[in-house]
Amino acid sequence: MRQLTVWARAFRLRFFTASLLPLLLGAVIAREEGAISSWRWLLVFGVVLTAHAASNLLNDLYDDLYGTDRINEHYSPFNGGSRVLQEELISRAVLMRAIRLCYAVGILCLLLLSQAGGGWGVLILGLAGFGCGYFYSAPPFRLAGTSYGELLVGLAFGPLLVLGTTMGLTGVFKPEALLVSLPVGVLITGVILINEFPDYQADRATGKNTLVVRLGKERCFRGLALLLGAAYLLMTVNLLLLGSYRYLLSFVFTLPLAVWVYRFGKRHLEEAKKFVPACAGMMIIHLLNSLLLVLACWRR
Repeated sequence: MRQLTVWARAFRLRFFTASLLPLLLGAVIAREEGAISSWRWLLVFGVVLTAHAASNLLNDLYDDLYGTDRINEHYSPFNGGSRVLQEELISRAVLMRAIRLCYAVGILCLLLLSQAGGGWGVLILGLAGFGCGYFYSAPPFRLAGTSYGELLVGLAFGPLLVLGTTMGLTGVFKPEALLVSLPVGVLITGVILINEFPDYQADRATGKNTLVVRLGKERCFRGLALLLGAAYLLMTVNLLLLGSYRYLLSFVFTLPLAVWVYRFGKRHLEEAKKFVPACAGMMIIHLLNSLLLVLACWRR
């Protein structure tokens, strides 16, 4: 049980809603094509879970190798990694073996899925997803330390994941899947961005030039407000196009939380420990709005 707890912590299971909700959204859209094969569903599930697990482990590994997480004094459940390496609960060698296993299982599932009806399209999207997870943390690109890491996460956990799921389950490209995926991608970009604020000092000291480091906290927080505005606009458009007027009221109820996240975060911008509730609030916004989109697609 202790080992299971350690590995659950290493995989950062609490963040798996970022992949499971887009997967569910893609599956709901795919069901319009008819009955879904449980075999293909299992393969899609395997691809998504292993890709997400591998990317989380890789992020821990390279943030430890570059020293970012080792000097981070403001870590929390939302930032600063899983801490399993820093607390010596798992060795780097064991972590590397787990990463290789995740990639091996995931790519095998992806190849089987492409042969089971997903076609070349799902293979390309799947490999792009694995590439996003790898190069987000690993050299030579290490995109998490550039101005492109946040955008990459939004692309991977939004359009790539939703489109990949629908193509994996149906073998066809569904344009509505792309439109519905956009607010999900924008919101997860906001989650990544807001979680970078408590990491500011450690990232800056180790040369991990995230958007917050490059642009500064004030400018980046204004950017977060723009992301929230864009996400809510896209949510409104999608709910109207889906004819899901009954969910518009539920959607409006999440607006006060978004306002609170902005005001609370701005007030504690220079206080890393006090800033953490804003990170939690952003995750809840992503969760609630993603669930609303799933329900809207299911009930239309």
